[in-house]
Amino acid sequence: MSSSISSLRMAPGARGMSTVELAVGLVTVTVLAALLITLTMLGVAQAGVAESSAQIARQLARGDQQAARQASERAPGSVRVEQRSGGVSVTVVAEAPVLGIGKVPVTATAWAAYEPGQHA
Repeated sequence: MSSSISSLRMAPGARGMSTVELAVGLVTVTVLAALLITLTMLGVAQAGVAESSAQIARQLARGDQQAARQASERAPGSVRVEQRSGGVSVTVVAEAPVLGIGKVPVTATAWAAYEPGQHA
């Protein structure tokens, strides 16, 4: 009977291994969660600049300067407008924070054809 009890004992140095494995697992889960949050925030920032650029281009193509100005004021970053022969191109650039890297520029460009009678 005593031989079976001694065979169940842990090997020397194996004590605390589950604690180490748990700690490594928690660090891994935390890093992955931070990465997923960062990617989600980049996606949200990209969607914001894309929506802003499309909205401003649409308003300018319709000839609604006041609505375009209001949309530009609400844009999450800087706005650049280029008037072209067949339409208007709007680029919005914003900076999104990325953990461990800093701020990363996020850009979106939208083009809209002028409505009839809106541009010579």
